[in-house]
Amino acid sequence: MAKAPYRSFFYPMHLALLSVGENFMPLAWWTPVSKEPFRFLFAMDRKNHTLSLLRELEEAALSFLPWEEREWVVRSGYLSGRRVRKADRLCVALRKARRLERTWVPEKALAVYEMKVQEWPLEGDHALFLGDVLHVEGSPKAKGRPILFLGFRDYATTGETWRFRP
Repeated sequence: MAKAPYRSFFYPMHLALLSVGENFMPLAWWTPVSKEPFRFLFAMDRKNHTLSLLRELEEAALSFLPWEEREWVVRSGYLSGRRVRKADRLCVALRKARRLERTWVPEKALAVYEMKVQEWPLEGDHALFLGDVLHVEGSPKAKGRPILFLGFRDYATTGETWRFRP
């Protein structure tokens, strides 16, 4: 049976920021998969530097930032953590995660889900990870004005759109 080509008719997706160690990247391919135990599943391009950090540290934090922080959140995906310390380059204040040993999260995050992660073996151009949530913190403001990924370089929030220009 022939496989269908990739088509992104499922956008928009709520853009999160995945932190691993002191590195972070924007991530739209994530979803909750269990309430008890509380778990997320997320996918990451196999060429990504964060992938090697995830395999090494086996921990990560999924953070949600307000629309007003979109510029640096998106720009972080265009910088390699192999070459620069993104927090310094983007002037992002980080704080230590509450329950993770080696991961830092943005101070301006409105919601943070700290997870122990393990890779879920699967073929494809993206690696899958299952994250068991260890700690959650957040504000009711996290649901207002989210950063929504529309595909390519297009983003929106409730009632407003914006195009990122690198």
